[in-house]
Amino acid sequence: MGDFKRVIHPTNSQGQVCGRDVPGKPYLFFFDLQSCLILGPALVVTGCPTPQVCVASCPKYYWSWKGPFDQKLQYVRSLMICLGGVDANDPKFANQSIDQLVQDKQCAPYVYHSRSMLGRCIPSQVSQLMGNGTGQVRDETGKPILLMNAKNQVVNGMEVVKSRKLVLEFTTFFEKVVSDLSQTWHVILVCISVSVVLSFCWIVLLRCCASVMVWTTFILFVALFSFGTGFCFYRWSVLRKTTEGSHDLEFSLDIASYFRLASTWLALGIIFAILLVIILLILIFLRKRIRVAIAILNEASKAVSTMTSVLFWPILPFILELIVIAQVLFVAISLRTISDPVGTKIMNDDPTVTPGFGDKARNDIREIFQLIPCDPLQNNSAGKACRFLYYGDRKYTIYLQFFNLFMFFWLINFVKSLTQMTLAGTFAEYYFSSHNQKSASKCPLLTSLFRSTFYHTGSLAFGSFLIALLQWLRVTLEYISAKLKKANNPVTNFLLKCLSCCFWLLEKFLRFLNRNAFIMIAIYGQSFCSASRSALSLLARNVVRLFVVDKVTDFILFIGKLVVVSIVGGMAYVYLEGILFKGNDFLIDAFTSNLHYAFVPLGIIILASYLVASLFASVFEMGVDTIFLCFLEDLEKNDGSAERPYYMSKNLMNILGKRNAQLSQVKQAI
Repeated sequence: MGDFKRVIHPTNSQGQVCGRDVPGKPYLFFFDLQSCLILGPALVVTGCPTPQVCVASCPKYYWSWKGPFDQKLQYVRSLMICLGGVDANDPKFANQSIDQLVQDKQCAPYVYHSRSMLGRCIPSQVSQLMGNGTGQVRDETGKPILLMNAKNQVVNGMEVVKSRKLVLEFTTFFEKVVSDLSQTWHVILVCISVSVVLSFCWIVLLRCCASVMVWTTFILFVALFSFGTGFCFYRWSVLRKTTEGSHDLEFSLDIASYFRLASTWLALGIIFAILLVIILLILIFLRKRIRVAIAILNEASKAVSTMTSVLFWPILPFILELIVIAQVLFVAISLRTISDPVGTKIMNDDPTVTPGFGDKARNDIREIFQLIPCDPLQNNSAGKACRFLYYGDRKYTIYLQFFNLFMFFWLINFVKSLTQMTLAGTFAEYYFSSHNQKSASKCPLLTSLFRSTFYHTGSLAFGSFLIALLQWLRVTLEYISAKLKKANNPVTNFLLKCLSCCFWLLEKFLRFLNRNAFIMIAIYGQSFCSASRSALSLLARNVVRLFVVDKVTDFILFIGKLVVVSIVGGMAYVYLEGILFKGNDFLIDAFTSNLHYAFVPLGIIILASYLVASLFASVFEMGVDTIFLCFLEDLEKNDGSAERPYYMSKNLMNILGKRNAQLSQVKQAI
């Protein structure tokens, strides 16, 4: 496995981990922090061009190599930070002056008061450093010091603390957010609890309100499109008689000008008329199927309210998905730390090393050296002149990362497949045991989980493997597309986009097929391929019913989510903004808090309520799909006789004009 300390701890210019490879020195100090900040985002690629050393602690003082120095020379040299994390009094620097040490990049040209952040020494006294932007600060005795780098350039305080300022601003924002959340955590919990209650009540109310909501919606659509059609043709008849309204249609940025033309209203009237005709045709020819869809929604609502344990089922898959994500991240980080140090050669500025070269020639050679890769850990002269940039992956780790990504897709889809089959088995048992409750298990959810885990693991693995493979191929294509973007080949880009689109469509189809195949497996215990073929042929024979049930379910669930989020979000907004207690200072102080950012807890409440409603909706949607497939199987395999009675509810039988034999005969047959 890799070395996790490379991720947690900083590394110096030689690629050594501070605190481990350099014992007793866990912090990283930058010789010239300004040179790092100037690079901006390019810093990630090029690395910081200044020497970086491990130190025992971040300095708590200011010092500049340009002085003035009123203290003894030994004390002044003790304030310097040099290579190896030592001061200038170290024996190896004894024969060099302060100017020589700075010019040869053996020691930092200035030292800044700093604090540790993720093991890096970052300027801490922002207000003092900012000053008037001149780079002048004061040492521990109060004397002014002008910070200057090795090139005799003034270090502007604004530049030095640019990144630190952003970090501090974010830290301040984060602290305020934490303060707001600490004051409103009880409100958040109450609102989440309310969203749970509302979601459950919504599913229960569907037993009696689904029909009303669907038919009311159709009536409103008919009324809306009828009014729209009549109004548009009325405006058309009025405007066509005027001079302005009879003008030809011309392009204009003035949107209002289009509504002064008769042709605009004629087009709108035709569109509204077409939509009205479509709605009326649906009501005339699909009326019976809409009633069946509503009855199936009622049955699913009844099943959920009878087996309330299914509403808490999403908790287990959620925990399993968190475990999968944690495992995949652990492996990804482990692979990332299997790496070698990468550096670039730097030119030694000592004139004795490169005699006879002028300044321009030395600069040209220095630029060439920076393009040469090297190993900063080599114990030779080349290694000493090699600056560490980052830890680069070994060539084989990219393939392992892709395999890890594939396993992530496979495991996540396996958990989702297990969820679907477990719920399908639970609802299928409810449907087929409706005439004989004694045949039903005491805990259908656990029974279905047991069957899915011990008898259908192979089907779950195979179905999830197919989806994971397509997802992995799509990600791989995106990776290849990003790599080939520099080539700017339109034909290649077009082909990659087409392949990605095809894989996306195929993935959507496989998700639909898997979902229904797992329902058939839960009913009959078939293999994955047999169940897929049976489910696909069954749905193909009932494609209109499938469309109607799917759209009616989507509409009902959308309304449910909208109602839950609106009620909970509205309650939270009224409370957090103090609108409920407006005009009463005592109640405002007692029941509300002075928040910095009220939108943060409000956003969390809205998001949490939507997630809760979505979890309930996912269970209900699986119940609808399962009961719908059970209904189709019941309709095709049974005829209502004593030997083969219908298992559907009386409401469904009445809608379809079906009926069973005498109840006593049915019970005997069962």
